[in-house]
Amino acid sequence: MSNLDQFIFIGKITKTIGIKGAVKVILLTDFPERFLRLKEIQLYDEKLNKFVINELTNESNFSIFDVQLFNSFVRLSIKGFDNIDKVNPLLNKLICIDEKKRVKLPKGLYYYYEMIGCEVFESDKLLGTVTKIDNFGSSDILFIKNNKGNEIMLPLIKEFVTKIDVKNKRIEVKLIEGFTEEDD
Repeated sequence: MSNLDQFIFIGKITKTIGIKGAVKVILLTDFPERFLRLKEIQLYDEKLNKFVINELTNESNFSIFDVQLFNSFVRLSIKGFDNIDKVNPLLNKLICIDEKKRVKLPKGLYYYYEMIGCEVFESDKLLGTVTKIDNFGSSDILFIKNNKGNEIMLPLIKEFVTKIDVKNKRIEVKLIEGFTEEDD
């Protein structure tokens, strides 16, 4: 069976469209046009914590035969799932693709998941490890947990983040007074 770490989620099947098996997919990607190039996908069931097996092939792959892009969603048809009864078991499943098929970003840009787990340093001092990244409006925020279990929230902007090396899982930062408890 497939290892979940090798996949990225690009959408979620939310409901049926009509009676001929088409489904509505909400986007979990910044690149919806990738759906137009997809030939097959895998589906993941969050509740059961496992990949869905295609009953027609007894494999985890599902072949796509029709895709239509809309502003906020994708209309998708899966080969062999040509009516509402066949497609209903696929509702609320996540659509995933092999991580190797992700869209290549320009130099200097990174996916969030690549930065999770990176150690954060100011000079040679380890501040902690990135546990998540979120956005509250003005910029992305790195959530860094130190060895005491405390959390530092650092804007992901060039004034603070001076170097990102996802290959070596290292991020270098330059802090201003007040970012860490030692500054108090």
